[in-house]
Amino acid sequence: MRKSQFSSLNFVVNSTFRKVFDSRAQDVVDVGLEMFNCVSAEHTIAMRNAKFLKRVNNSNNMLCQTFAFETAAELATL
Repeated sequence: MRKSQFSSLNFVVNSTFRKVFDSRAQDVVDVGLEMFNCVSAEHTIAMRNAKFLKRVNNSNNMLCQTFAFETAAELATL
């Protein structure tokens, strides 16, 4: 994903927390995000991507094994 798409997703999350806490202060939003254990969009998508790549890399499927080298290389970059 592009950086602008991550920014858009983070904006939606921050706006939601602003409405929930009825506050425009970013520090209130940050505390709310921390209290509810809500991580940034980049981190969430990176974790999901790593989980997917690990499952593909460890799969016994012939097609998955064909791409195992590429998935291992991409996992190393995460």
